[in-house]
Amino acid sequence: MSKSFVVDNDLSVDWYIRLANVLIDIVAIYILAFVLFIFIYILAGLGLDGLGLWLEGLSDRDFNLLGVGLMMAYYMIMEITTQRTVGKLITGTIVISEDGSKPEAKSIIGRSLCRIFTIEALSFLRAYPRGWHDSASGTYVVKVKKYKEIMDVLNVKDSIDHIGIQEI
Repeated sequence: MSKSFVVDNDLSVDWYIRLANVLIDIVAIYILAFVLFIFIYILAGLGLDGLGLWLEGLSDRDFNLLGVGLMMAYYMIMEITTQRTVGKLITGTIVISEDGSKPEAKSIIGRSLCRIFTIEALSFLRAYPRGWHDSASGTYVVKVKKYKEIMDVLNVKDSIDHIGIQEI
């Protein structure tokens, strides 16, 4: 990626957009959990009740751990494959690396692990928040439209810089 790529306040996402992302994603995770539980209980109705019995036998702690696992899987799968979650799709935002490229899977896994810490929410108490899960993983959440405009300009500039250079 070009060294001239910089995430500034024009590209950064305001705190209320970040809050909307999280609230929408919580709803999406609850819907996903509901659909999974319905599927499990349909299987139980068909005589495949092992998973349903296992779920019913979980302690509160284990059930909470299962919820954290589901949340982590949601964020990792969505952000590794699309750089976006349902919340980011609705609000028009995307996760990028500090250099403007698509984040590596290990960066997304790091982002997801940082979300476990409830105190992490305090890192958003700024006008243009960069959460601890962003800074720890070397990522930003930015406005898709502005990001694409900047990337188009950088790609044109890069193409112009390479005119006359023979490719090998």
